[in-house]
Amino acid sequence: MQTMRRATPIALALFLALVSGAFAGANQGVTFSLTSSETISGVGPGASVTLDIAGSGFVGIKNLDVYVTVSDPEAFDLGAVSVVPFTGWFPLAGQLVSGTTDQVRVGAALLGAGGVTGDGSFTVTLTTSATFTTETEATVTVTLISVGPSSSDRDEFHGGGAPWLAVQLNPPVSDPTLTASSATDISTDFSSVGDGNVADGSDGEVTLSAVFANETGAATAGQAITWTIVNNGSESIFVLGSTVSEIASGATRVVSATSGSGGASALVLDAEGDKFAGSTSASVTASTSAANSEGATLALSVAYSVTWDVPVPAELASFAADVTGDSDVQLQWAVSSQTNNLGWEVYRSADNDVFERVSGLISGDGTSDTFRTFDFLDSELPATDVLFYYLRQIDLNGTVTRSNVIEVKLAPTAVLEQALPLATALAQNFPNPFNPETTIHFDLATESGISLRIFDMTGQVVRTLVRGSLPAGSYTELWDGRNELGIRVGSGVYFYELQAGSFSSKKKMTLLQ
Repeated sequence: MQTMRRATPIALALFLALVSGAFAGANQGVTFSLTSSETISGVGPGASVTLDIAGSGFVGIKNLDVYVTVSDPEAFDLGAVSVVPFTGWFPLAGQLVSGTTDQVRVGAALLGAGGVTGDGSFTVTLTTSATFTTETEATVTVTLISVGPSSSDRDEFHGGGAPWLAVQLNPPVSDPTLTASSATDISTDFSSVGDGNVADGSDGEVTLSAVFANETGAATAGQAITWTIVNNGSESIFVLGSTVSEIASGATRVVSATSGSGGASALVLDAEGDKFAGSTSASVTASTSAANSEGATLALSVAYSVTWDVPVPAELASFAADVTGDSDVQLQWAVSSQTNNLGWEVYRSADNDVFERVSGLISGDGTSDTFRTFDFLDSELPATDVLFYYLRQIDLNGTVTRSNVIEVKLAPTAVLEQALPLATALAQNFPNPFNPETTIHFDLATESGISLRIFDMTGQVVRTLVRGSLPAGSYTELWDGRNELGIRVGSGVYFYELQAGSFSSKKKMTLLQ
């Protein structure tokens, strides 16, 4: 429990003489300021903490009263709070303010004639407790100062409820930051040949941006930013701006810039290619260095990846999206076969212009004749009414192709529409070879009159599985290896054919008995 020092009779009498109400007197224009540091680091146990306070505009003052509030009373020896007043003044011992545990009142008075007029300064001193460490964070605040020529003629000054004259002990270290203000993983089309080295808003133009904030968290202009661009692809990349520079395949370019208004720095890149161009990617880093609140210099950086390629539709049986009851987007696509397929990546855009990768690698099956579906749930959606998606398919040898773009409306009325196949397609049966039965899957993009028939090697119809009109959707039919009479057919190669409007597709399968 904290105990206060016993005051001498004369000191106590002087202290009690200061306890009167405040009036608007001759000192109402006095201003106070903290001339010592507002932050002190490395403060340990038993350390003295001083607040040097300067006053200006005094008119014959002979009495001083200071209220000091601490953030944690256990962090200080509140019995040792003192004030070093003006020259010739008598200091009064600190006393806890009645009804509080965290506020101390200290004072001083001039016993003889005269008084302080004009400018003057005094110091308030506290001592940290034995349990205080250099990791302890605490704040000391002067919440009220009362001055005047007598106990009945006083003016009071305070911060109006906000921190006024305050010192922060062992403040937390605050670091400067460099953060991306654009997408960091972007895939886009090439610009047309001849447009890549011109800032004209063509398809391949990509803007990368970063924002610098100093150790106080304020976005800061004038900070040196270095952009490093590595061309990992087969086509040239252009850095656009007041001057245009070309980065050849495999080359590296360093661009120096300075943060502008709002701490922002931007880099504009472009690449061009025709339908025979190979995929081109850039690894980009924005970097700088700046001091933290303790003066230590930190290295800051942000990494970006940009890929340009030719939009070649992947061989998909279907690619569709569904908005779930939780307002997520469920993507599903199907392939009738795969060749050297390493896997898929999902890219998303809110404007159908700049896309960013939103999935990791969704593994494929290498080479397979098996019909298979894949899915991905996108649950971290931006605030928008419409989203656009495409699939980026990667071969085992690194070859990359892209699917068509699908549009997903996030309104509930669009859910059913998004689930429909985008193309009419016939998938490879599964299993194949089979015994005794196999499954045949097909999609209809629109309502159609269809027939799904089985043929033998001579072209004779063995079985008609479906005949009639069906609405758009995905369908699965089972063939049990029997003909129209229900008799099981022999081993061998058979064909199945889907006719839907003007669409026709035939595939073969093998029955092994």
